[in-house]
Amino acid sequence: MPLVRLDQLQQFTAINLLLDPGAIGGPKIIPQTAEISLVWGTASGKFALNILNGLYSGPYAGTVAQATAIHTALTTGAGWTGLAAHIAPTASLTAVRIRDLNVAGSPILQSTSAPAPGTSSGSELPDEVAVVVTKRTALVGPQNRGRIYVPGWATTALGAGNTVAAAAVTALGAWANLISGALSNQGYVHVIGHPARQAYVGSTGTSHAARPAGTVPVTSVAVRDNHWDSMRRRGLR
Repeated sequence: MPLVRLDQLQQFTAINLLLDPGAIGGPKIIPQTAEISLVWGTASGKFALNILNGLYSGPYAGTVAQATAIHTALTTGAGWTGLAAHIAPTASLTAVRIRDLNVAGSPILQSTSAPAPGTSSGSELPDEVAVVVTKRTALVGPQNRGRIYVPGWATTALGAGNTVAAAAVTALGAWANLISGALSNQGYVHVIGHPARQAYVGSTGTSHAARPAGTVPVTSVAVRDNHWDSMRRRGLR
């Protein structure tokens, strides 16, 4: 085996490909923005969260009544009835939570209305099986798009070739279009929230400028395909 002289070795820096070099540590703070979470319960007892952002004007005025009203708007009427027909009765849209992102450490406010279970006659698919709703804005680029992973589906939502049944796709699209209105009625504009990012140089040498915290209004939502997706790479915990 050939020998290598130690004085000729060159030191190198390891690169963590999973590290986000633009991320700034600490609490997420976005001016005039609330984090609005849809809480889904599953048969396993684990919960899945859809994290939304709502822009507000003036002083923050979040209340439990607001969270309850949003939950009620998303679990009543024809939009929910259509979606619930494809959600297992062991799953539910359990609650809505609101938290102010304008300052660090603000309390979580949770709705007090009863969980709304699915009404399908089928059994629940695995926890991490979801269907994606895509959020669009007037701007381009990955940072200006968003996704909502909806879980709790029943076996009756399975279509030919293990796709999502057409009726379930249509029902989810109709329900997702209720979200912006439900937030608007409580004084929030449905937005994609951008936490502040620091300037950095990417692995290919490209320089990325710093980005201040801010928001971009959501202009539309849609279910783009009939493929099943995974709620999390490693499943819910």
